[in-house]
Amino acid sequence: GLRPRSPCARAGRMALARVAPVALAAGRAAALSTSSPVARRPIAVAACRVDPSANLVALVSRSSSPAVNFRHAAVATDAAPTAPPAADTLTYVDTHCHLDLIFQKMTSEAKKGKKGDAAVVDFDSWRNQLTQLEDPDSESYLGAQLEACLTVACSRRAMDAVRDILPKPGVFAAFGCHPLSAHEWNADMASIVESAVADKNGVVVAVGECGLDYHYALKEIEADESLADDAAREARWEEVRKTQEDVFVAQMKIATRLGAPLVIHTREAEADTLRLMREHLRKDARVHVHCFTSSASMARTLLGEYPNLCLGFTGVCTFKNGGDVRDVVLDTPLDRILLETDGPYMAPAPHRGAVAHPGHVPHIAKKIAEVKGVRAEEVFAQCRANTRRTYGF
Repeated sequence: GLRPRSPCARAGRMALARVAPVALAAGRAAALSTSSPVARRPIAVAACRVDPSANLVALVSRSSSPAVNFRHAAVATDAAPTAPPAADTLTYVDTHCHLDLIFQKMTSEAKKGKKGDAAVVDFDSWRNQLTQLEDPDSESYLGAQLEACLTVACSRRAMDAVRDILPKPGVFAAFGCHPLSAHEWNADMASIVESAVADKNGVVVAVGECGLDYHYALKEIEADESLADDAAREARWEEVRKTQEDVFVAQMKIATRLGAPLVIHTREAEADTLRLMREHLRKDARVHVHCFTSSASMARTLLGEYPNLCLGFTGVCTFKNGGDVRDVVLDTPLDRILLETDGPYMAPAPHRGAVAHPGHVPHIAKKIAEVKGVRAEEVFAQCRANTRRTYGF
């Protein structure tokens, strides 16, 4: 049978549409603590150094020091006229989602039994609906309001799809090549990723998601009837594994050159993931190992060897069968955790089976609070600071 090499078994109202994109640091080897204050049209928003524990929405735009170089500045020309939320309003960021796929799946669901464009779900219609649920006086209010999200484009198709979403306020992106799309990687795609992340006037702030995924790769090989025998399957496996490794290494090198955060995907590939990281990644790299479902041992090793690495936890930590992930949550320091949905996949309880989206993050935060025996407010505040430290917004 097929034996892969070393595979081992991821209060006031504030609408995202009212939040201006944040100015990011130009010196990207170490992220600056930046703010994303709520702006009233047409106030310009400039980045400023802040205490990572500060509440972003309580901050106001202010002039930055001439000695500080910022990655880009943004003007809140699309900001809706609204009073800033109270200083004690908690906000959150979905640090990993796929907005293009979310809206595609939501549109598909909405069109069932409907006709025409009325059923089309886009950023504005989705955000307007979510805003209605964020009223602190509403029974649906979950204790915090969505401030921003990072949409991940990890194939050529996804990069094209998210370009229309990126101008939306509060939307940031990561560009890269998913291990299951590694066959797409070439010089042209590498140039697109590096140029987008290097653009000081853009909102593509990270490289990835990239990494190794042996789970689905092995399934595809086993199901491929064109492979006549074990020898053919072994040869295909070595080809796929090497391609994934080469593409992962290439993206680690891009992130290192740019001093950019790196988003890592690893599934049933712990040993090889660690080996390649140790060979090609700086120890002080800013890393987000997203949708963490690997072992507790893997978590301890990553956190111990890479001091600027965070683990992202999704709705899986709310699942009945998510006990192993909850164990890792318990052992992971709160200042090393990022909140994410990986939407449209894996909607948290009580929304299992629905299309996951950034508005589901509070359910994940509350489960993390329950597991760690702390208040949900502490999880929201600390994870918001962790996002600024990792991504610079």
